[in-house]
Parts: sequence; C-alpha cells; structure tokens
Amino acid sequence: MDMAALKAALGEEARRIGFSACGVTSTRPFSEARGRALAAVDAGRMDGMPWYTRERVTASADIGGRYPWARSLIALAWPYRPARSQRAGPGASGVVRGRFSAYACTGEGDGNGAVDYHDLLGRRCDTLVAWLRGEVGDVRAKRFIDHGWALDRAIAERAGIGFAGKHASVITLEAGSYVLLASVAVSVALPVDVPSRRGCGRCTACLPSCPTGAIIAPGVIDARRCISYLTIEHRGSIAHELRPLMGTWAFGCDLCQEACPINHRLAPDPLDVDTATTGRGPVPHPDLVECLELTETEFAERFQGTAVLRTGRAGLARNCAIALGNAGDRTALPALRRSSEHDPDEVVREAALWGIAQLTG
Repeated sequence: MDMAALKAALGEEARRIGFSACGVTSTRPFSEARGRALAAVDAGRMDGMPWYTRERVTASADIGGRYPWARSLIALAWPYRPARSQRAGPGASGVVRGRFSAYACTGEGDGNGAVDYHDLLGRRCDTLVAWLRGEVGDVRAKRFIDHGWALDRAIAERAGIGFAGKHASVITLEAGSYVLLASVAVSVALPVDVPSRRGCGRCTACLPSCPTGAIIAPGVIDARRCISYLTIEHRGSIAHELRPLMGTWAFGCDLCQEACPINHRLAPDPLDVDTATTGRGPVPHPDLVECLELTETEFAERFQGTAVLRTGRAGLARNCAIALGNAGDRTALPALRRSSEHDPDEVVREAALWGIAQLTG
C-alpha cells in the first residue's frame, strides 16, 4: 500500500468531515513538553485542578509506552467561530450582557445550537477512524480530547499543524488559534510530518491583553489567575482582588486570542450575536440577570450537552454576580439583592453581595 497516498487521503477525509487541519507524528515520548508541564505542576501554577497531576503528565507524554500497539499519532484541529465584539453592559434592549467564550457556543452547523465539543470531536474522530478501517482493514485506535491523557498541544506542534503562541494556544494557518484539538493513536505506521517552523516573532500583543496577568511569560500561564480557569474550573469563592479584573466574563475568556494579530487575519467568520438570551443554550453575549437567576432545573435544561454544564449552576451564578458588579449597571440591583438573600448556595449569595457593593459604592 502507498502509505504517502493513504496519508494524503486521510487528510482530505479529515477536512471533508469538518477538521481544518490534520497532521501525523510518531509515538516517541514528548520529553520537552513533559518537562514544561511538570514544572507548572511543581510551581503550583495548576493548583485548583486536582486531576492535573504529575502522574497524568508523565503518562500523557508517553502514549507509545501506554499503548505499545500504536504506530502513529494523528493530530487534528477543529475550527470554531469567534464572537463579534460588543460593548459590555446594557444593550439596545436594556439587557445587561456578559460574555461566554466563543468555543462554548460551538455547534455542528445544523442550526440546533451549541454542543459539547468533547462529544462533537469524539464523533468526528470515530468517523475518521472508521474511514481508515475501510481503507486498510483492522485498525486499533484510541482518541484523546482534553479529558484523555495526552499532551494535545505538543502532539499538534510536532505533527506540524500549528505552533504554540505566546498565549500558549496552538495557532494554525487555517483558523488561527480558534481551534479545538484532538488526537488519535492508531496502529498504522503513517509517514510523519515535520514540526512548523513558524512563530510569533517579536509580537507580544497577547501578554498585556490579560487583565489578571495570567500570562506570566511568553507561553507560560499561571492557571490560578486565568479568567477561563476562574470561571470554569475554580470551585468556591473567587479571590476579591481578582474579581474587578474579570470584567463581564461569565464562562471562559477570549481576550488573549482577540488581541492576536495573526487571528485578525486567519480567524473564521464570527458568530452572530443578535441575542442575549440563553433560552436555547450558550450565546456569546448572554443576559447576565437571566443566567444569575436560573434554577438547577433550568440550568440543566438550557446547557445540557454543552461546555457550560461544566461550571455548574452555582458556578455560573457566582460568575454572573461578579460580572454584574463589574458591568456598572444599577438596573441589576434587584436581581443581585434577590440572589444575596435567597440563592441556595452560600458562595453565590456572597458574590451577589459583592456585586451590590460594586454598584452602590
């Protein structure tokens, strides 16, 4: 079999089913990436994510050791659309709008709203593996999408589909850094690609764009200060000194990506932002009061099957209370007062009191 032709056809099939980039690398250990990740763990920069352990890093860096049958790693990038910029605070309808990270609003292009990218990419990876089996017969495969133990960014870099920017996200030629990464270990020995030689050059636009100073050096992130971590992964009360710096972000953050000049040229067409209601799931500029006052049942109904479910009802309400305090719109006071008195979660009640204090001085 002509393996070069098979690999070329694999890339064509990957793009046909929606991936913007596809590359191949070997299963040899990712020693350099392992060292960087272990240094982050040892320095405490990953504190608050108990699942991100030294054991996980070491195992993730040696997929070939864990899966001796694997002969190649397929690196994949799935593009998603950024959100159009919109002024924070009240919109034309008087709604106080916040922000959801654009990836959380990613859908399948079928008009049915956002979906959890883990499920979306998992199905597409399975489709690609099924195609490969149709070409070569029996193929063993193991896919990795965030919750799998693999260093997806290191795999993507070595497979040549992009390079890590100074904001630590992989930048691709096809969609900038507006991509979600996946990788698949397969038992087929495919020709490998060469790593990208591109880089950010002298540009440092992303570094000052982070209001909390989470990018402490080019490519080095202190997760404990990252707005995405604070609004998604962090449980409990958020440090008071960080709250005013979080702006109106209710889930995730895109500021470093939005500051990137490369993204200005390569980003996909932006999402439509003509609505603030989350009645059909996450939207780029949500109604903060609406999200603050959701019940557990309403939260589950609106965000089931989407990335926003990860933060939980109380986590989203906490984020919205802080965002409302930062938005500076006193029309949110009645909702904040209701939450400060009646929300079943103590952390949310305290965040609502903080929001009230911000709006009343």
